[in-house]
Amino acid sequence: MFNRSIERTVQTTDGARIAYRTLGEGPRTVLFMHGWGGSGAEALWNLVLQHLSVENVRLVLVDLRGHGRSEHVQSGFTTERFAEDMFDIADQLGAAELILVAYSMSGRWAQWMSQARPERVIGQLLLAPAPAAALPLTEEMLDDWLRRTGARETFDNWVGQFTKTQLEPDTLANYFAAVQSNPEHTLRETFRMCSQPGFSEKLTATRAATVVVAGMNDPMLTPDYLRNEVVRKIPGARLALLDCGHEIPFEKPLETAAIVETFIAPLVL
Repeated sequence: MFNRSIERTVQTTDGARIAYRTLGEGPRTVLFMHGWGGSGAEALWNLVLQHLSVENVRLVLVDLRGHGRSEHVQSGFTTERFAEDMFDIADQLGAAELILVAYSMSGRWAQWMSQARPERVIGQLLLAPAPAAALPLTEEMLDDWLRRTGARETFDNWVGQFTKTQLEPDTLANYFAAVQSNPEHTLRETFRMCSQPGFSEKLTATRAATVVVAGMNDPMLTPDYLRNEVVRKIPGARLALLDCGHEIPFEKPLETAAIVETFIAPLVL
């Protein structure tokens, strides 16, 4: 369906260059935000998009600050700044309202966007999202992640600890290439962002329709944890479960696409 991808960049209000691509045209803008080490250009979203059939929408796939084709800046690694980057993209596209599809760490930025600018976010689909609360992440864990994702021979086992079943070789190769395209500074600072002081008490301001998708076998962000730390703190939020681990878009791309279609359908009428 989406045969034409348009590559774009925006200069943010603090001067950074953010890369993104758009697919399709329509009155509603659906913004996809990737997880730790990813980008908008790698195979994470492509696996989902090949199963996606939607009309009257414009899809936006962003390379977050410091990632992929975006400028590899040294500053601005805060939840508030990442959110502003996304609104800068929306402003460039003339999108007064957004539907967010956010995976893993980006679930935290999405929750901030939705409560900070409730008039601009009409829906958020959160896939295995990092919570608004601070995660108990340590520097030792960060060093281990960087060591294991830095070499091809250890990368597959690192990913495997978060999945129910082994991913396809091509998927793993593309995932590794995406992580390698990001500077160590970016990987370190985005990891640390998820352990920054939380804002759970602000989530009551959220007006966006919200669905949280949890992997039933996610060892890091379990369904019970997401129910307590995300779903119950956002007005009207609902929980959906998939039989997989944490890497939902990789493990269940067909099912993820179906959930995306079902979620955005009433929001694009």
